[in-house]
Amino acid sequence: RSIADHSVENESNRASCMQKSFALFLFLVRSSLARGRPYRTTSKKISQRIYTTMASKDYYKEVSQGAQTKTSNGYDAEGFDPIADTVGPGIYGGRVKRDEKTGKIVIGKQYQNHNKAPGPIYDGSGYTEMTEALRYGKEAIQKVLKKNPKAINEITTGGATPLHMCGMSQRGQLSTAHIISEGGAVDAVDTYGYTPLHRMASNDLAIGAKALLDAGADAFKKTRCGEDAFSIAAESRAYKVIKVLKEYLDEADSKSKS
Repeated sequence: RSIADHSVENESNRASCMQKSFALFLFLVRSSLARGRPYRTTSKKISQRIYTTMASKDYYKEVSQGAQTKTSNGYDAEGFDPIADTVGPGIYGGRVKRDEKTGKIVIGKQYQNHNKAPGPIYDGSGYTEMTEALRYGKEAIQKVLKKNPKAINEITTGGATPLHMCGMSQRGQLSTAHIISEGGAVDAVDTYGYTPLHRMASNDLAIGAKALLDAGADAFKKTRCGEDAFSIAAESRAYKVIKVLKEYLDEADSKSKS
C-alpha cells in the first residue's frame, strides 16, 4: 500500500475518533444539564476532583486562622476559599522555593495540602511577576521576559505555567496568543493533571481556548482521571468553549474528508 493510502486511512480514523468524542461530549452536556449542576462562575476555580484533600470548609477555616490576609469570607487569601471557590498564590500562580545550591524548585507538600500530589512549594511572597503581567497584556509581559526570558514557561505553585494562568481569568486569556508566540508550551501539565486547554474549558474562556487549538494544543489530551477538554467543558457548562470545540471538530472533520 502507498503512503498516500495510509495517510487517507489515518485521517479517516482520526475523523471517526473525533465524531465519537463529540457524541460522548454531547451526552455529557445533556447529562450535566439533567443533573442540574450549578453554574460556577469564578474565574479562579481549581478542580478539586483531582488529587486533592476534598477537605471541608471547616478544614480550610482552621488552616486560615494564622493568615495575615483573609478573603471577605474569612479564609486565607493565599489559599483556597471554598465559599467563593477561588484560590490564591499559595495554590496557583505563586512564587516557589528553590534550592539555594542547585537553584532547582523544591518539591514537597503543597499549600494547605489542597492537592495531595507533591508539587512546587510556595515561598510565601505572592504571585510571580509573570502571573501579574498576564492581566496587563503584551507590554507588561515583554518587560518580564526582558529580565528573564525563561519566565515564558516558568513553573509556579500548583505546577502552573503562564499559559495555565491565562486560563484563570477573563483578562488573562487575552494574553494567551502572545504567550504562545513567545514559546509558551501549549500542552504543559500542572500538578492537577490539567493542560492550559483544560483550564480554559473549566473556566469557559473561549478566546484562550481557540488560541491554544490554533497553535496545535491537543484537544483530546486526558487528565489523570480520564477527563478531556470536552468533558470538562460539559461539566462546567462552559458554553463558549463548547462552541469553540465544536467548530474545531467540524473543521477537522471537513479537512479529513477533503
